[in-house]
Formats: sequence, C-alpha cells, structure tokens
Amino acid sequence: MVRVSPLSDKHLLEVTQASERALAQWLTTPDVPEPLDLVRALERVLLFLKQNGDASAQARQVSSLAFAFGQQLVRTGAWAWKSVSEDGSVNPSVVNGDGRACLVVDTVTAMVTQRSSIGLVELYRGLLDEAATDVPGVVRVTPMLPPTVLERLERDLLARLSHVRGALRMWRSPEELEAVAEHFTHVLLAASRPGWAFEQTHALWTNLGGPFAQDPDEHADMRSRMWGEHVETARSQVTLGFASLWALLDREPEREALMTPWIEELLDAPALAGAPDRLSAVLFSLIGFVARDPQAYVTQLSAERETIGGHSLRPFHIVGPRGPSEAALTYTRKFSSWDAVSKGIERVVKTLSSELRELDRRE
Repeated sequence: MVRVSPLSDKHLLEVTQASERALAQWLTTPDVPEPLDLVRALERVLLFLKQNGDASAQARQVSSLAFAFGQQLVRTGAWAWKSVSEDGSVNPSVVNGDGRACLVVDTVTAMVTQRSSIGLVELYRGLLDEAATDVPGVVRVTPMLPPTVLERLERDLLARLSHVRGALRMWRSPEELEAVAEHFTHVLLAASRPGWAFEQTHALWTNLGGPFAQDPDEHADMRSRMWGEHVETARSQVTLGFASLWALLDREPEREALMTPWIEELLDAPALAGAPDRLSAVLFSLIGFVARDPQAYVTQLSAERETIGGHSLRPFHIVGPRGPSEAALTYTRKFSSWDAVSKGIERVVKTLSSELRELDRRE
C-alpha cells in the first residue's frame, strides 16, 4: 500500500539545496528559464549520464537530476514535494492533488539504466497533460486530506466504532463484531501515522486484552455449516462480491480518500481479515462507511448476493446449492462472549479518544 506523508522541513531543505546545486553546475545562463526550457537542459544531462551507464556509480548525480526535474513540476503550482513509500520511509517525490505521484529518483534511475525509453521532456509534458502513467516510478496514490477534514473523519470513525459496539446483534457472531471494530481502529490509527501497519494495530488490540471474542467451538460449528472444507471458495466469493460492489459504489469523496488504501489492501490480500465470515463483515462495514447513499448500497448488495448465491439475503461466504440457506441463520447460536467484546471495544474507544486528544494538544 503506497502511502503519502509530508516531508519534514529538513528533508525539504535538502531536496531544494540538491536541486539548486545541480542547476548551478549544469546551467550556463544566469537567468532562470521557464520550467520546460529548464527540463530541456536537464535532458542533455540525462543523455550524458546514460552514456556512462552505471546508475549506482552516479547515484549522487542521478538523485540531483531527479530533484532538479521534480522542482520544475513543483514550479508549475500543480505538484508538491511529499514522501511516497510503502513502508513509511522517506522517499522525496512529487505529488499532484489528483492522486498522481512521480517517484523522481526511481523514474530517473530507470531512464539512466534504459529500463525506460521515455525522456524528461516527454515525461514532463505527459505529467502536465495527465498522459504519462505507464512509466516506472509514476504511480497512483490516495490524495492527502487537509488536517481539518482528517480530524472530522477521525471523529466519524470513533463514532462508528461506538455504533458498532452498540448494535451488537446486527452481527452474526462475536468474532465478526470484533473484526469490524479492529479494522475500523486500524484505519483510524493509520490515518495520522504514516507507515502504520496492521500488525501494530493488532499489537495494540492485544495489549488492551484482545482478542475479546471467545466461544471457539460455537464459531467452529457455525463455520462448518457455512462452508465446511471449502474455505477458499467462501473467501473467493466474498472477495469477488465486494470487489464488484466497490467498483459500482457511489462514494463520499472524503471518506473514499481515507478508506480506499485499506479496503483495496483487503481485496488484494483477503486473508488479512481472517475467516471468510470475518472478511465479509469487515468489507461490508468499511465499504458501507464510504457509501454516499447507504440504502442504495444495501440494494446493490442484495442484487450481488442474488447473482453469486441465488438469494438476496444469502451472505457471500455460504458455500452450497444456490438459493436460500439455513446456514445463514445464526441467531440461535449459543455465543456467550458478546458482553466481553462490547466491553473490549469500549476500552479501545477510550484509549483512541485519549490518544487523539494528546495528538491535538501537541499540534
């Protein structure tokens, strides 16, 4: 999952200084040309570096060229320096407000090693025209949310966590309830912590006493009725069903920006959510949070259930003959840990509320 985070003042200064040193070395005119003219001059530097061939031996020059190129995109006013990486490490890149990013060092390195045939001028024009997408180092990222919007969404997520806890019996089992709460918690924590991993959320959950759901025999018996030995078939049905719903969804833009990275991570790696019934509950809830019209979302869900399982009320994870299935009727199950899960989620909400207030004070 590619993450975008601000560059610190220190790193911004380093990028700016590297760009200025490179331009002072490579430009012969005292005047500062227009960005496109400057990119044409940088193209000649790229050709020189290509002739030498070894990008690793020219790492400093490659980085300087990359930063100088990125600075010309920033000068247009449509791009800004950010850090873009999968693990939260610092990787200076230029990002457009529409969600496109150019990891300039990766892109220029690919040019120098001739893994990419595109040149700097062509890339510059393509990025301005929204045409250069199939280029190494040019990726799509989730646009960053303004701090005030992020704060409001964090409050919305906390409220949703409290709602999840308050509506215990809308879930088929305590494990479903706990899974939904844990994944909402993860989105909330990752929103303000670049590089935050689900393993860290799970560690926090464990430190607060989780997992809270018990009743292992009841859960196992329920699942044996839902899919038996066909666990991967059940997981595939869940993934395909919600992937279709996600593609069709009319989305609330701010919530979409916040939730998309984790929803798409789960669609790509569904085992992260655990058993298929847990995955189904989590995707149902996260995607529903993004829906502009919740009722329209429920209508689409019923239609997709009809398509996959042959009945509008049949969950995606039921494996068996098409049509209505008694395996979905779990209200007679003898689960005893509803209260433990409810109290555990309450403890998590209090902890998160306290942490967010502390962050607000520091900022």
